[in-house]
Amino acid sequence: MARKEYLPLLFLFCLGLTGPQLYSQDREGLVTGLEMRGYRRTKPHIARQPLEAFIGREAASLDMLEVQGVILGMGVFDLVSEELVPAAEGYTLVVEVAEKWSIFPVPMLMASSGELSFGLFFLDTNAFGIRDTMVAGGLFSSSGWNGIAMYNHSPMRAGLPGLSGSVTYGRRQREDLDKYETVHRRYSTSHLGLSFGLRYPFTRALSGSFSLSYRDIALIENEEPLLEPQEGARLLRFSPGLGLRRSSWDGYFLSEQSLSFSYTYNLALEGSSYQDFYIRGNIEQPLLPGLRLIARSGGVYKTGTEADGALLFEEGPSRSGVDILPRRFSAHQYVGFSAGLEQYLYRFSMGTLSLQASWQLVLSEGPLSGRQLDHGPAGALRFYLARLALPALGGGLAYNMNSGLFQFSLDFGMEL
Repeated sequence: MARKEYLPLLFLFCLGLTGPQLYSQDREGLVTGLEMRGYRRTKPHIARQPLEAFIGREAASLDMLEVQGVILGMGVFDLVSEELVPAAEGYTLVVEVAEKWSIFPVPMLMASSGELSFGLFFLDTNAFGIRDTMVAGGLFSSSGWNGIAMYNHSPMRAGLPGLSGSVTYGRRQREDLDKYETVHRRYSTSHLGLSFGLRYPFTRALSGSFSLSYRDIALIENEEPLLEPQEGARLLRFSPGLGLRRSSWDGYFLSEQSLSFSYTYNLALEGSSYQDFYIRGNIEQPLLPGLRLIARSGGVYKTGTEADGALLFEEGPSRSGVDILPRRFSAHQYVGFSAGLEQYLYRFSMGTLSLQASWQLVLSEGPLSGRQLDHGPAGALRFYLARLALPALGGGLAYNMNSGLFQFSLDFGMEL
């Protein structure tokens, strides 16, 4: 039992713990101003625009975790401090940030299914200080090479569309595998891709998109062809889509809940026309401080893929959201699901380290393997960067219970 002479000290200690909460509850009035410090390269209207939604809120009910989530969700800032300061009328939201490094080279090294790939990409994720993205680089492997140049102009506010454009060119020997990593098809191609896209934000959470692209795939001589297509293909691709996304911050993870759908009509200038339906969902939900539930799913469905030229547009399993199939596995249809947990491990000056564990399930169908169901466990280490304007780095290992094979994955947090 505490001695009486220590009770005042104990009371002051408890008051110190609860004081900030009590003070926040006693705030009366509205948030009437915004002051933002610490950014240099980012344009003022770009830095301030997401936070201006808090002006007009009741100060007593303002959730600082929501403020932190908006800042971190911009992707170009690390948070230093945030507070409400009394003003002549109401309160001013004062935020101090540190800009992340947004211009840097990204070396890439990947090994899977007997193939070694390496490359170098130069990125600017805050181009011209307006949160645009520029990418240029190349990827080289034992089977060929691929170069890409891309620019993405983000919507600055609701009502104004974002723009994107890209050019890709490469040559490679393609090998299509089954889940046992047996090669069923081998041929060589040169490919050219051009695309232009629009993204229109209807609200902060809902956006629409449309892209027009051109793809030209030509068959080239192969020393050891195996079941290769008889002709190349040239396509015009028309792709509208809808996306719904929101995010939240719990002090440990920036969690996302999202759902997206796109439809693509592939008009054949040479080869065969076909249609492509794609849906993807993502739920990240905090359960305890530093522990969250992660559920992901993806589905790809194509029609008109019976013609020989459509073999050129079979896909790997990446769009199904699973890692248990080989990267060069080939099919037309996928439905994948992954569910698991992510645990915060440690926070460094450069970022936060976490551990993920999940169970994955995928149904696929294609001419090589027919219809099949695969499942198995997967684990990954993720490093969420505080200093670089990239979402995360990570590596993982997945085991397919049906094939008995492991798959290694390396993730740089960006889809190029």
